[in-house]
Amino acid sequence: MRTRVSSCVIAIVLAAPVAALAQNPTGVRDRARAPYNVGLENFRAEAWDAAAKAFQDSIDIDPTYEMAFYMLGRTRMAQKRYPDAAGAYEKARALYQQESGRQYSTAQERQRARDTRLREIDEVIRTYQTAAPTQQVVNALRSLENERRMTQEAMSRGNSTMTLNLGVPAFLSMSLGSAYFRMGNLASAETEYKAAIAADPKAGEAYSNLAVVYMETGRLSDAEKSLEAAEKVGFRVNPALKEEIKNRRKAWTH
Repeated sequence: MRTRVSSCVIAIVLAAPVAALAQNPTGVRDRARAPYNVGLENFRAEAWDAAAKAFQDSIDIDPTYEMAFYMLGRTRMAQKRYPDAAGAYEKARALYQQESGRQYSTAQERQRARDTRLREIDEVIRTYQTAAPTQQVVNALRSLENERRMTQEAMSRGNSTMTLNLGVPAFLSMSLGSAYFRMGNLASAETEYKAAIAADPKAGEAYSNLAVVYMETGRLSDAEKSLEAAEKVGFRVNPALKEEIKNRRKAWTH
């Protein structure tokens, strides 16, 4: 019973990341987008092998393409190849960390980076808006809209310094946390879910997923508090998870 409940309540994050402009030769990222777009089409069609190949083709063209690594990770999650998914997510995380705080030489260069980031967020938002409005899709849209808002705010604050201090996106940390959870690495999953919350305090999925980690490690009071935090930001908590935590608390008190 415990394994079934835990597996059904962990959210595999569906929000696609915001690709950062890497320091690569002009035109490389543009060429990498062609196979990346093929990967997206195959991903939507659930043609996992074809999607993985296309995303890898994109990475082979541009090894700094964060979004391609992220989508490769999502594809591997769908294939239940969790160590491979974690590896792809870790590479995306490293690239975002390298990009954070990058100093741009001109206002025009920084503006192009800003426009590209926001355009890619908008493209993904439009993709989800055409999908069936499942709870996962609703959560994904909320994450994307939060990321768009935070990206705009961060860019506005950094105008005078020519930097983009955006850090690792919350949705990437959540995805990596879910990969670790599937691998049974609860300590690393906890770290990533907390990182997601630090990046986006409105990341309801991260609070809910963190509650599962707390539950599985016997910290039931922390699990209940994490679910309360998830509900406070408007996340729809799985009733089965609430009931499981309640039942475990009862079992411990008898």
